[in-house]
Amino acid sequence: MPPRTIRNDWKVVDLIDRAKTFFQNKGIADTARLDAELLLARVLGCGRIDLYVRFDRIVAEPQLSEFRELVRQRGARRPVKQILGRCEFMSHELEITPDVLVPRPETETLVACVLAGLADGPQAVADIGTGSGAIAVAIALARPEATVYATDISRDALEVARRNMEKHGLTDRVTTATGDLFEPLARLGLEGTLDVVVANPPYVAESEFADLMPEVAEHEPRVALVSGPDGMEHTRRLLAEAPAYLRPGGLLAVETSPTTAPRARAQAEAHDAYEGVRTAPDLNKTERVLLARKR
Repeated sequence: MPPRTIRNDWKVVDLIDRAKTFFQNKGIADTARLDAELLLARVLGCGRIDLYVRFDRIVAEPQLSEFRELVRQRGARRPVKQILGRCEFMSHELEITPDVLVPRPETETLVACVLAGLADGPQAVADIGTGSGAIAVAIALARPEATVYATDISRDALEVARRNMEKHGLTDRVTTATGDLFEPLARLGLEGTLDVVVANPPYVAESEFADLMPEVAEHEPRVALVSGPDGMEHTRRLLAEAPAYLRPGGLLAVETSPTTAPRARAQAEAHDAYEGVRTAPDLNKTERVLLARKR
């Protein structure tokens, strides 16, 4: 934790304060103290709340060195959840690696829309571009009668998803397959069988990539972020290809951005295969989810 002062009486409160200041100097303002607490709690093997009852505890080697290393990584703008190797999504803990996006709160809005649109009883759901498996895990746990198919073009990402399925005991209800968008579903012969197609596709325009936060641009997979010159390449393909796999009345749910949402909605409304097209806002009242039913 540069600059390093040689001393052997570092208390919990001292380490948190010093790490917070270090992060602020590195441009990490909003979460500086939270990140310091999360990293120190990880090193000490306790919860964040436990830090408050042991502020005067002396932290000695080797935990001190371990904490310094984690602080160095965060100072290099590596996402804290990636450093910890885990995060919570819809109250479920998931493994996170550099091969997958860190699940965002906005994507919980996408899952909530899918769950609200699912009928009771057995349902077939495809999560296209599953990444860590966050969406597939959340839906499968919320709907025990559902059968879920989770696909991703990245084999490394799909390995992370598989481990998350195993962690939550879902390997018997979630089928994973590697391939580009709907290719794995075609191999499985799922045309016309799905009740829901859900996707959080890349939607960053190539020109926008350089403006992303370092945590995203430098540490998360570019293939899961960028979608052509206008950020719409994957969304257009989803709109064009999903009808072949949905049952009549089946739901297409796609995460968008404030930039792509209006264009995605307009394209869905102009498509003969869809009806009931609308967008749903996230908690920040930003247009976030495109929803459409197959005629």
